[in-house]
Amino acid sequence: MNEQEITIKYIAHRWRLVIVSIIVFALIAFIISVIMPAKYQSDISMIVVQEQESEKVDAFSATKSAEFLSNIFTRVIHTTSFFNDVQDAPFDVRRDFSHDPEEWEKEWKKVISVKKVNNTGIMHISVLDESRKTAEETAKAAAYILTTKGDKYHGGGDRVTVRLIDGPNTPLRPTVPRILPNTIIGGLFGGVLAVVFIYFFPNKFCLSQKKEKKQDEIEEINTHNDNAVEDHFNNQLNNSVDDYVAEDELVDEQDDFDENAEYLNQNVNELHDRISNFNKNE
Repeated sequence: MNEQEITIKYIAHRWRLVIVSIIVFALIAFIISVIMPAKYQSDISMIVVQEQESEKVDAFSATKSAEFLSNIFTRVIHTTSFFNDVQDAPFDVRRDFSHDPEEWEKEWKKVISVKKVNNTGIMHISVLDESRKTAEETAKAAAYILTTKGDKYHGGGDRVTVRLIDGPNTPLRPTVPRILPNTIIGGLFGGVLAVVFIYFFPNKFCLSQKKEKKQDEIEEINTHNDNAVEDHFNNQLNNSVDDYVAEDELVDEQDDFDENAEYLNQNVNELHDRISNFNKNE
């Protein structure tokens, strides 16, 4: 069985399996997305600005220095010190974290995330929470700590400042879960999974396998019946031909017999004539 037969014949004949797999996985993804708690996302953007002591410092060196400092802040945000500072900030932030250090660290990493833009010193900070207000307040608290207590983490003194350049931006609707994209992705995953399954296991769990088997049996029976009818017709035809030939031969034999009988009668008549003439002469 070559690859072309598998991809065209088997997948085409088992389209029902692909459709069912798409529907099932799309439905699973939809249900999971619906039952997941909705969360709001609040985004802020920060920039690290460093004042240079000498005017001879080129822009490339200044940018690299700012990027180095932004790398430090991206690591600082998930530390215990920054977490405690956010908790102590004058904002209505989430405070029901676990008392277990390992657990609260995992929870905090799920709440806040940070990405830096290379060669710019810009950081994008995102906060997720089930409450839109709490998400926005936590983003404000993070910006407040970085702008007012940034020197606690970078050690650059007054020469380094962190400024808020955008946000907080908090959509009115929940950001996660994304029901429609998740449903579409689930359906695509189901379709790909079904195609892969059919490719490696072409004879497993085929919805049309019984139907095809039954169709093959019907075709085999029909073929057998057609052959039987054809054989019976040929036999009848042969018998008819044989009977016709035999009858024709019988007719020929009868004709030959009649000819011989006529010839014999002529000879007998001639013999009688001769005997009669002989008797007259005597």
